[in-house]
Amino acid sequence: MNKNNESGKIPESIMLANSIKVTFYDLSKKIAADRWLIKVKCEVALPVQDEQFDAIDDAELASAMKQDCANTVIHNLFRERNFIDEKDKDGVLQELFNQLDENVRTYMGRELFPRKLFEKKVEEFRLKYQMQKEMERSATTDDEDDGPADFSACFRG
Repeated sequence: MNKNNESGKIPESIMLANSIKVTFYDLSKKIAADRWLIKVKCEVALPVQDEQFDAIDDAELASAMKQDCANTVIHNLFRERNFIDEKDKDGVLQELFNQLDENVRTYMGRELFPRKLFEKKVEEFRLKYQMQKEMERSATTDDEDDGPADFSACFRG
């Protein structure tokens, strides 16, 4: 398995009626002699139309988000169980996969889910974008530093 946790066995990849593509990854790995970390990743890919970006109230934010996500919003879910005996790993893997699959089909398959997911991702991106802008502003003010402060008055007798 790939160390960056992006490739593993894919038990299933599905396309929901609301245009969401869901891909499952098996990220399980052996952690000790006969013990395993059983981990399933569910990657939800939502295609975003230009009109959805145009509806964002901040044009600069919308442009930055569109450039960042390339018209596809990604959302990841994980289920894991740790220190599972090797003889139980296949059953536990199937159980975790079934839990995620049921969640995807019942909750994420709903008609309103794509809009709610996009709104959530816009708010997450807004926070990230504001922090990035603040760090850029603080870096420019740090560049204008006049040198070390003069503390000599503190040491006069």
